[in-house]
Amino acid sequence: MKKSFFALFLFSSLFSHAQRWYAINDSTSYSYENINITVGRHNVYLNQGGNLSVIRDFDINNPQINEDYIRDFDFIDADTWYVLVGSRYIGSETELYKTDDAGLNWQLLAPESFTVPNSLDGTANNINQVQFLNGRIYLFDAYYTSRVFYSDDLGQTWTHWFQCFWSHYYQIYACGSQLYIHGLAGDGFRPYMVEIPPSYFGQQNIVTTNVGGCNNSGTPGCYHAPANMSVPDVYDYFRNLFQTTICTTLDNANITVKEIKVYPNPAIYSLSLEGVDATIPFSISVYNSLGQKFLEDKNKRNIDLTSFESGVYFLKITQQKITKSIKVIKQ
Repeated sequence: MKKSFFALFLFSSLFSHAQRWYAINDSTSYSYENINITVGRHNVYLNQGGNLSVIRDFDINNPQINEDYIRDFDFIDADTWYVLVGSRYIGSETELYKTDDAGLNWQLLAPESFTVPNSLDGTANNINQVQFLNGRIYLFDAYYTSRVFYSDDLGQTWTHWFQCFWSHYYQIYACGSQLYIHGLAGDGFRPYMVEIPPSYFGQQNIVTTNVGGCNNSGTPGCYHAPANMSVPDVYDYFRNLFQTTICTTLDNANITVKEIKVYPNPAIYSLSLEGVDATIPFSISVYNSLGQKFLEDKNKRNIDLTSFESGVYFLKITQQKITKSIKVIKQ
């Protein structure tokens, strides 16, 4: 199934990304292909020509009144969505829900069922943000010792990447193979953006006091937002800074793996990759729904599925440190 970034539109709101104000602003809308979702303070709605129908009310039967504000919504594909709920206060406990059937059934991932084997801390009960970027899902967890988890198999397994004291991470941007991260303000620290060091790639359980040498002393390559900005304004500030100053060639960046498609899907005998640049080395791997690896190879554009049992699998393609995960069905 084709993966792409969702387009975000505002619906009766004064701020871009206004849903990040939780209890203050209502109705942020998201679109993926021909699916339109409107997210309110507690409800996820299907939006069909402006007519809203409730898919899920996260406040029903909640013993703590007004604690289940929707703090983030993300499309992974047409069927798989993530919804993060919690109180309106950053730093409070949150719950991460996932649906794989467009909202018919929901699974609570965090904190109850979220585990990261061999991690310094395998729990994530204070997730601030969810992000899907280049086939990888990122979770930004905790407030002072801010942690980044990621999954390359659409949430089947998770890796604890790094954590940093005096930070509150919120968003990652890609410029070619370079990744930049920014956060929000906290008690005693300013919001900043910095490149994630290339040495971090392929590593996990990294503990540091700063990322890329970034701190409040004006380190080169460390970008700070002005003081006293609102959450939406900080987000907009760093997004604009990234596009106009840090990565001015963003539209032309060589991110070839984003364009890869697979066919046929569903498949009976084999899968073929379309759009991969064969002049650049790449690797492929296939996982089942439990995160078990069934195949691993390099520079291969045809995948034999005859030995695979029928079911759902996840194809992971990595090229130039950029990963794309695609859900495939073997019939």
